[in-house]
Amino acid sequence: RYQAEEFGRFVQKLKDTPEPNGKGNMLDNTFAMHGSASSSFHLSRNYPIISAGGKNLGFTNGRYLKFGKGNEDNQAGAGIATDAGWNSKMEVEELPLAKLFVTILQRLGVERDSFGGHTGSLPRV
Repeated sequence: RYQAEEFGRFVQKLKDTPEPNGKGNMLDNTFAMHGSASSSFHLSRNYPIISAGGKNLGFTNGRYLKFGKGNEDNQAGAGIATDAGWNSKMEVEELPLAKLFVTILQRLGVERDSFGGHTGSLPRV
């Protein structure tokens, strides 16, 4: 909770800071993200990511996006009540977080098509 509140305060300060050129506020020209995984177990899938800003960089926020395909037994997330979500083999399509990083780099003007050994981007971001 503390980290989420601090992220919110940070984003609000960016939003409250006008750009000197008159083109929006600092948040419009900055992309910020906050994410975490569970510290209870080493789950390397279904990372919740909160993004903010970047309107002038081509980012669209204010939506819930789920990438990959889950099923009843193995959602693209953790079944914390059982071991099903993280202890069994996922037999579904998953998209690596690296694709988000490729997207961010491209929107920031860095010409890259791969990150961490993965290629491709997430155009809906």
